[in-house]
Amino acid sequence: MSVVRATPPVRHSLGSKRQARRSGATEAAANVRLAGADEIRRWDGLILQSPDEGNVYRGSANIDGMVCQQGVTPVYLIVNGHAVTTFRVEVPLVGAMWVLFGPPVEDAHELAQSAKAVAAFAEDQGVTAVRLRTQLKANSDDANLLRSYGLTRVPAWLDDSTVIVDLSGSELDVQARFKKRARKSIRRAAQEGVTVDRVPATDDNCRILYEMLDATSGGRFQIPDLPASAAVFQRYEATGDGQLFLARHEGDVVVGAFVAKFGKTALYLGAGSVRKQPGDPTLCGLGGSRAAYALQWEIMRWAREQGCDRYDLDGTPSSSTIADETHPRHGVGQFKTAFSHEITDYLGAYQIAVRPRRAWALLQLEICAGRVDESPVLNRLRHRPVRPNPDYVWLHRGRRGQRRLRGVEMK
Repeated sequence: MSVVRATPPVRHSLGSKRQARRSGATEAAANVRLAGADEIRRWDGLILQSPDEGNVYRGSANIDGMVCQQGVTPVYLIVNGHAVTTFRVEVPLVGAMWVLFGPPVEDAHELAQSAKAVAAFAEDQGVTAVRLRTQLKANSDDANLLRSYGLTRVPAWLDDSTVIVDLSGSELDVQARFKKRARKSIRRAAQEGVTVDRVPATDDNCRILYEMLDATSGGRFQIPDLPASAAVFQRYEATGDGQLFLARHEGDVVVGAFVAKFGKTALYLGAGSVRKQPGDPTLCGLGGSRAAYALQWEIMRWAREQGCDRYDLDGTPSSSTIADETHPRHGVGQFKTAFSHEITDYLGAYQIAVRPRRAWALLQLEICAGRVDESPVLNRLRHRPVRPNPDYVWLHRGRRGQRRLRGVEMK
């Protein structure tokens, strides 16, 4: 695995204005450094010591998975004394960006200060922009505060909203917090002979799950290829932090999932189900078997056995759009909220520019990609449905504000 280590900063003499800005950047970056070899060996333990206790995406197993799936370079940062998992992503034409899973902070003001410090430190590492995604909850005042600091909201690489299931108490306590339809569906699945097995992540089992995931995707969202997916699943299993599940109805596998854990949190990492018609990803083929509910309940039982008290279902429409039947993930949201009434909305991902012009160009590329995804003509050519995501409307409405911010430099 490729690891970025500390390199001596390069000093330039480019005039008093440049020197003054670099002096301020050096001061801001004082609380940011690259982790040492011993810290990298203890990375998961350091993440668990964070104020927010981290999550699966910040752990070493996911780091290995990102390297395997996407070829990115891990960067191990210590920010204000806390371990922060970071990836260096090379973007053609505009240069590299750092993607931070974190840092762990208590409020948006601390997030903004940390962003400035990391961006100042990243300048000597040849980085165009820094992107951050913490576990702060969504709040309009905080969003305005971040914009006032020169941060720009960007498309997240993690879902901005999710459903987290409380696994505390007895099994009866857990199910009592479900909606009635979830409890009824779990019982009905058992009556109809649905079985859920915890299976090893062999090449064959990974292929079964992958084929269902690929059919469910249908090109609507990107997934790693089979070798990369299998490698990730097997890596989690080898560390004891992951489990593959397959549910059968009338002897046939109809739905599967892989779940990973980190600390006391389990994460719904990947899943797929059979389709009603071959080649049509929009129609689920589970029929009335309720196998998906049985699968989720077995996942929760496993997670409880692993000492987890939270189960993150990883992705749903936001609390403001959960009732919108035109939302491309409406059905997903209705299913997941059967296990918990509460939707957790995160603040989202934000970018701070290191090289403002290139960082602005990076965002424009993403806006153009979003336009392509919403174009009826282009999607007819790509044989894909046009289903704009109402939770990303800010990406379009914010263009004027983004133009105003593109020339703002760190103070």
